[in-house]
Amino acid sequence: MHIHILGICGTFMGSLALLARESGHEVTGSDINCYPPISDQLDEMGIDIIPNYDIDQLNIEPDLIVIGNVMSRDMEIIEHILDKGFAYTSGPEWLGKNILSDRKVISVAGTHGKTTTSSIIASALKYMGEDPGYLIGGVPINFEASAALGSSPYFVIEADEYDTAFFDKRSKFIHYPAETLVINNLEFDHADIFKDLDQIKWHFHQLIRSLPSQTKVRVPFGDENIKDLLSMGNWSSTKSFGFNKEADYTMIIKDDHFMIKECDAIEGTMKPKLFGKHNLMNIVSAFSALRSLGFDRERIFEAINQFDGVKRRLQHLQQFENHLVFDDFAHHPTSIKFGIDAVKERDPNKKLCVLAELASNTMRQGTLKDEVVNSLSGADCVFILFNDDFEWDIEDAFKSSESVNIVKSNEELINNLESLDTDEYNFLIMTNKSSIPFVETLEMGLKEYER
Repeated sequence: MHIHILGICGTFMGSLALLARESGHEVTGSDINCYPPISDQLDEMGIDIIPNYDIDQLNIEPDLIVIGNVMSRDMEIIEHILDKGFAYTSGPEWLGKNILSDRKVISVAGTHGKTTTSSIIASALKYMGEDPGYLIGGVPINFEASAALGSSPYFVIEADEYDTAFFDKRSKFIHYPAETLVINNLEFDHADIFKDLDQIKWHFHQLIRSLPSQTKVRVPFGDENIKDLLSMGNWSSTKSFGFNKEADYTMIIKDDHFMIKECDAIEGTMKPKLFGKHNLMNIVSAFSALRSLGFDRERIFEAINQFDGVKRRLQHLQQFENHLVFDDFAHHPTSIKFGIDAVKERDPNKKLCVLAELASNTMRQGTLKDEVVNSLSGADCVFILFNDDFEWDIEDAFKSSESVNIVKSNEELINNLESLDTDEYNFLIMTNKSSIPFVETLEMGLKEYER
């Protein structure tokens, strides 16, 4: 079958393209912007990308058109598809029916930590001798791609709450059957499609309503938003994880060692490569999911210790020999705070300089502008790249923050870096778009940079 994907360079749709190609289908697609690592993966798979949404691309006569949620009514190509009666579907629906229907699905949902938690689970399964399928909104460092079919019964999926398509406004995750469902946390996000947190809870409730009673649900202990969600109805076996000793799976921190208590027994010791309290939460979350599948505790600990992390999730950029530079896919104020706290705790003797691009729809619209201002307060120096699409006065919002600088271009950023005593700083890049411009700027701006 020839499948043509509209919006193929999105994190989800690009990964879907890899699965469709691996399944034996001919795959083509189109998009306006394409960034690494998805663009690199599509290129390596030989998937042709048309750099526009012109209707002429449909002259290739695909058997099925998979429509990404970046597409909307009034786009010429969408109106053409509808008028001509071409066969189409959404990415999540195609995935649910064609890939997930006969697999043991471990689904990871929530506002934060989905990518890292999914990656830990998939990597652990691989370490323990399985060959899991997976679709993750990022690329685990020890994996070749963000998605693979795998040959074992298990399939790990990052379950996004964003809407499915212009013709299906349900959250993507409603299409994914789950043997184990992890909900890491729940906050307001995606202001372009959700009006408030209650609406997000409603969509999560639709997911829970659709789960079989034998599905194993894992949630953070004491999270008030999760409590509200479950109070709306829950018919599945549910256990909790977290730092509280009353959780079913408790992360215990002792010096630089970490242990997990399960059923009043403390099992093993871990020394993971991941750092930051939010990543410890991701670890115990992943542990709870793997235990729900019956895997041995000690083997899980061994697997977690071997996990190298995810590209662009607090990824240490090794090419900077004389500075610590991290690349992070920050998309929400809480994610920004987590990243800053983690780097500061890792190296408290150095100042931290953040290079930020507030590019997500929620941050661009200014829905959480007060939270954004507060989230950056932990950094010693911040450079925010100005965007003409901002719907709030960012300069006014940060006018009382002496550590925050609004820059209009990468050239201006380089000039500012030259006046900074960079030897005193670590650097943290935070953007949910391509980080390459920031990386290149640091390569030029850091006096001690060595290739």
